[in-house]
Amino acid sequence: MKIELSETEIIHIMDSLRMRITDLRGEVAQWGDPETADLADELEELEHDLFEASARAEEPALDGRSFSVAESDFIDHGVRAREMMKAEKASSRAAARRNFNMKVKDERLSKTQTHDVWDANDPKNW
Repeated sequence: MKIELSETEIIHIMDSLRMRITDLRGEVAQWGDPETADLADELEELEHDLFEASARAEEPALDGRSFSVAESDFIDHGVRAREMMKAEKASSRAAARRNFNMKVKDERLSKTQTHDVWDANDPKNW
């Protein structure tokens, strides 16, 4: 049997199922009836099936693209995001400090002025 339902109708049915399941769970907690617990489990499975079916109906199509193309798009986005993070790191204070310590020292500064006081081996910096 196949029934056509709108999205609003499915939401109403799922809300009603959730309210009934909550009521049944309350009765089980109060009276401990195993048949009521089984009914609540069955209704919860039905609710999950409806949710899954409605989610599948709403899935966007890949517009003629195969999964491998969608997968490569995902990977490309990840590569671009990493490159953006590297660009941000290059302009950070840590990058400035690294550049300051690794590049040729400014002759106008004294040895004390060019000394980096950060010691990675110092336990207080861990």
